[in-house]
Amino acid sequence: MAVSPSSAGVSVPMGDSKLRRGHSKAYPRDHLGFVAKMQFYFRKHSGAVLATVCFFAFCLLVSSDFIHDTAPGLRAHQSGEINFAGAIKKGYFSTAGSIVKENVFRFAAITDLDQLSKFEDGDKIKFKSHLLPGTLTRDPSDGTYSIEMEETREIVTGHNEAGRGAEFSELQVFNNRLLTFDDRTGEVFEIRNNADGKSSYLVPRFVVTEGEGDTDKGMKWEWATVKDNELIIGSMGKEYTRPDGTIVNKNNLWVSVLDNRGSLTRMDWSSQYEFVRHHLGADSPGYLIHEAIRWSEHLHKWVFAPRRISDQKYDDEKDEKMGSNKVVLVNEGFTSAETVHVKMASNDGLHGFSSFAFVPGTNDKHVLALRSVEEDCAGDDLDICKQRSYFVVFDLTTGDVLMDEVEIEKKMKFEGVEFVDLNTIPPTN
Repeated sequence: MAVSPSSAGVSVPMGDSKLRRGHSKAYPRDHLGFVAKMQFYFRKHSGAVLATVCFFAFCLLVSSDFIHDTAPGLRAHQSGEINFAGAIKKGYFSTAGSIVKENVFRFAAITDLDQLSKFEDGDKIKFKSHLLPGTLTRDPSDGTYSIEMEETREIVTGHNEAGRGAEFSELQVFNNRLLTFDDRTGEVFEIRNNADGKSSYLVPRFVVTEGEGDTDKGMKWEWATVKDNELIIGSMGKEYTRPDGTIVNKNNLWVSVLDNRGSLTRMDWSSQYEFVRHHLGADSPGYLIHEAIRWSEHLHKWVFAPRRISDQKYDDEKDEKMGSNKVVLVNEGFTSAETVHVKMASNDGLHGFSSFAFVPGTNDKHVLALRSVEEDCAGDDLDICKQRSYFVVFDLTTGDVLMDEVEIEKKMKFEGVEFVDLNTIPPTN
């Protein structure tokens, strides 16, 4: 019969055998003997042990946040800024830098020329867009605005998808970088300046595919905004449909989110788009086409300025005349909305919002917006296709127009605007 161990006993009878106290799991082993053995082992193999410790310490350092946040060439901090998409050189554009003085602001706009962006450069096919710098001035006596436009500058790329490229649909400053978005290739480009600040060039940063991402088709970018220090990029918010109205796919209802390191995630925005669509009475087979959406940090609302609104099924030719003069302000949770009618002198159905930017210093109440026209462009005959764009300034909260539509002399379709000084000179380091 087994006897319970006693603190005074040296051995415990267990049938015909004896279990020594040092071998019992109820008592610790002789740790002094173990330490002596380890000391002997370390003396004999000190070189190998040291090499192993150093190796694991190096691996830990390389995998740590510290090295990723400090080493040039990695996703890192440089001069206190986090590099974006692996870029070594930091960005240097800012909305704050667009303020010349009180009531005077620098802005830039960018074109989407569709098929007209394509041109031959010797034996190579390339694609171009135009940047339009300018100045917006507010009259403090009555709160109205005037605009001055300068000469455009050309930016060129060879990047394309199926012979289409440089069809840029938005401008957005993020992480001190001026970004633009190709609605054909799905690419996100950074616009950088040459040393004098008088000319610019394109640097591709990302290629993003449609919908959930499991396709080789580039996302059709149309708008971009910054919310909670993240860049949110979206498409037109309409299903891709056949001529009879049946749905082919819903890829354009997804948005992509880039954080300040350039890490990308995707979100299904079907319910958000559907909420605004229902609010404006455009339920299926009706539709909205979005090219101008931004988050307002000051108003704490989403601002939707639809390009087109229709309560009928989509038709290429009729769609050109479905231009909108309405803006929808939506709360963060997409549970309430209000419609603002912009009181422009003309409500020409060819005109629709293609982009807007909040005027600095107005708490996001005043916006500079682009309204664009595509007339007789539904077919493939580029000779009859007419494009043009207009600037307008209005109060988001009342719809009052503070500068009525001013046509851009260049007969081009501009689809992106941002408050930024395009003549910014890059830092030398």
